[in-house]
Parts: sequence; structure tokens; C-alpha cells
Amino acid sequence: MLKEVKTRPVVAPHPVLIIGTYDNDGNPDAMNVAWGGQCWDKQIAINISSSHKTIENIRLKKCFTVHIGDEERVALADYVGIVSGHDEEKMRRVHASAKRGNIVDAPIIQEFVLAMECKLVSITDNGDEGVRIVGEVVRTVADDSVIDDKGRIDYSRLRPIVFDSEHNVYRGLGPEIAKAFQVGKELK
Repeated sequence: MLKEVKTRPVVAPHPVLIIGTYDNDGNPDAMNVAWGGQCWDKQIAINISSSHKTIENIRLKKCFTVHIGDEERVALADYVGIVSGHDEEKMRRVHASAKRGNIVDAPIIQEFVLAMECKLVSITDNGDEGVRIVGEVVRTVADDSVIDDKGRIDYSRLRPIVFDSEHNVYRGLGPEIAKAFQVGKELK
């Protein structure tokens, strides 16, 4: 039997997305964003407070990078989410290295093993001091360690982390449980 609980969105888990941008002086910045994901075939949407330095940088450069947080780099992913880019140069503080994207003017953070270069498609005011940003993925790069023999990203090698907002913890993804577009056929 279903029991009523506190009314709130419980759409979980949230992917851990690290958004990379450059400021006006060319300093790289990174931010951990939990409210985001793929929203179309080649588009990513992120929702964040309009007060973040990341928003200023995206408005300035019209682009950003998206990195996938993973188990091996969970401390780095968490750090860039708990320290403000307004207060310190996060990348310099943790000795992270950034390389300018080949297509967009945004940093690819070398410590992460998967990054996507994105051109800004839109910024929409959410009406609650937040904004929704949509970017088109124009280039994806990945370390050989997470690419399978057919050139695809292997999530079992990437070991992405997700944010559990109910308990404020990061979790790993479990093993494959069924083939998509196949297992449902058993119910026909």
C-alpha cells in the first residue's frame, strides 16, 4: 500500500555533472550541478541558481563543458560544488589542469575521464532566482579507459556517480539488470 510522504520532487538519482567555464580573465572554473541531464538528442539542460559564477561565465562566453563525476574523482567533484568560484580559484586550489576545448571557449578538466563541449542554446529564467541552461553537445572526449571496443562509453568502466538528494550522499551505479527495449517484451 502506498503511504503519503512529504510533498517534493523525488526524481532521483541525479547525475553529478561538473560544468566548466572560463571567466573574463581566462581563469577556469568548475561547478558541481545535480539538477541536469540530457534533454534531447544532442542537448544537455542544467538548472542552477542565477547567482553562481558559472552563470556569469556562460552568459559571457556562450558555451561550457560538462564532465561526468565518477567514483575515482568523487572528492574533486564534491569540492567544486561546495566552494564558490566567487571566493577562490577552485581549479588552482586543487591543482586541477584545464585545457581549452577544441570547439568552444571552455575548459576541459583533465582529471575527469569524460567531457562534452557545449554551445549555449538558451538561458531561461525560472522565476525563482534560478535559470535553466540548454547547451548543444558539439564534441565529446573520453579517456581510453572508459571506451569499449566499439568506441562507445562503457558505464561499467566509467563508474559514474549520482547524487541522492533524499540522503545527501553520492552513490555508484549498480550492474546491468536488463536489456532496454527487450525485457518489456516478456509482458506481451
